[in-house]
Amino acid sequence: MRISKEDLMAIKKTGESIFLNEVQSYYLLGNTNEYDKFEPTKLNLNECSDFDKYKYACCLYAGYKIIEDEEKAYKIWQELAKKGQAESLIEYSVYLFKNNAQAEAFDCLQQSATSGNTLAQFRIGLCYMFGFGIEQNEKKAFAIFEKLSQSDYPNAVYMLGSFYMSDNGVIVQRDITKGWDLIKKAAKLGSPFAQYEVAIQLCATSQNNVFSQEVITLLTSSADNGDLRAQYLLALAYAKGEGVEVNLEKSMNYLAQSFEGGFPLAIDLMKKIKESLKEE
Repeated sequence: MRISKEDLMAIKKTGESIFLNEVQSYYLLGNTNEYDKFEPTKLNLNECSDFDKYKYACCLYAGYKIIEDEEKAYKIWQELAKKGQAESLIEYSVYLFKNNAQAEAFDCLQQSATSGNTLAQFRIGLCYMFGFGIEQNEKKAFAIFEKLSQSDYPNAVYMLGSFYMSDNGVIVQRDITKGWDLIKKAAKLGSPFAQYEVAIQLCATSQNNVFSQEVITLLTSSADNGDLRAQYLLALAYAKGEGVEVNLEKSMNYLAQSFEGGFPLAIDLMKKIKESLKEE
């Protein structure tokens, strides 16, 4: 086995602050099926709906079917945020978080959450959890996650499970069985964080840390929905043939995604690859 249990735990530990990525990164294209027939280059920005303008900005930022232009995307989101467009308020909050305007970013999330946007509500929970733009308050965070979990919001179910798995008896009494059941439920609901955790648990508890088809399926879903740890681990798997056939193209694609998201281990590995290429 070329990816050891120690490797798995190192990746897990490095990603302990992964939820910062949920506040400071883009899940722009979401369900890509929605964008299959969307043609940003044919859109008339003077006549289209605000939601189409929002999608146009997403395509600009991601370089999807159009030349990448991050600055223009930010400007569109800012304009739409001023008008109260829920999704743009979220994306503009990311820009504000990245530029240390945390209180203003939190206000944007609150505006979006008031309109009923569940992603904004979840991110407010994270803000309370980690003290982003607001005084840290884990009890408020728990209450938000608990409420969102009632409607099976995947990442909220995962966070609720994490509370029960923790050793903090102030908010809830530790209940590993209940916590793990919630995490497994979140994985089935599609939470990338939960899918990663379940994949790691399956792998770490199997004989010789085998990357089974179930592990690869969970990691792939997690990676394709933005989990930087899963992206990094899949990059290793495809490079070393762990549970999959060696595929260096896929390996580099996943590594690039994790690197661009700022995952420390991906950054270190990319530096090593670039240095080795220079030496050649």
